[in-house]
Order: sequence, then C-alpha cells, then structure tokens
Amino acid sequence: MPSNYEFVDDLINDWAKRHTLTLNTSFSGREARYAYCSSIAGECFQISIDPPSVGAVSVCSWCVEGRREDDPPRYWRSTPAELGSALEKAYQTVEEWMAPSERLFPKLKS
Repeated sequence: MPSNYEFVDDLINDWAKRHTLTLNTSFSGREARYAYCSSIAGECFQISIDPPSVGAVSVCSWCVEGRREDDPPRYWRSTPAELGSALEKAYQTVEEWMAPSERLFPKLKS
C-alpha cells in the first residue's frame, strides 16, 4: 500500500537532514511525519506535517513545553511543490521562539 506521504517524503527527508532533525514517521500505530527541536533552556517544540490531501499539505509548529506552550500553534498550508518553503518557515518560527536561547543540538557545520 503506498504511503500518504509518498509524493512529499523526499522533500521532508531532505529538510530534516538539512536541519539535523530526527524525523518520526509514525504515532500510535498510524503514519505521521514530525520532528522535535529543543533549546538549551529546556523548551521543546514540534513541527508536524499532515498527510497531503486534495493537492495541499499543512505544516504546524507548536510549543510542547516551555514559555510558549499557551500560545496557539502556527500553521502553513501549501501545495506539495511548495512544501519546502512551508517547512523552512515553520523551522524559522521555532528558532525565533527559542530566542534568546538557542537550539540544544545545533546544526552540524558542513
């Protein structure tokens, strides 16, 4: 059976590798795509990607634990072709939320 994510998995995997994120691919026995980012200050954020549906993909960033956990999640809706841009916006938002702290596991330098 093909994956719901089959047309966007390469983009998602490339994005996760570029930011040295561990991409989770299931949750409670169902297919999913999400990654966590943690700050040195101990805050935890999640970026999740919904399965593509009717030519659109939704990306969500939210604070799991930390100063912003009462803030509403941020959503980006894009076409599969523009998913890379939505993922970058979600990641940049999480980096902004971490300030003035920084990411616990920084990106590796090339």
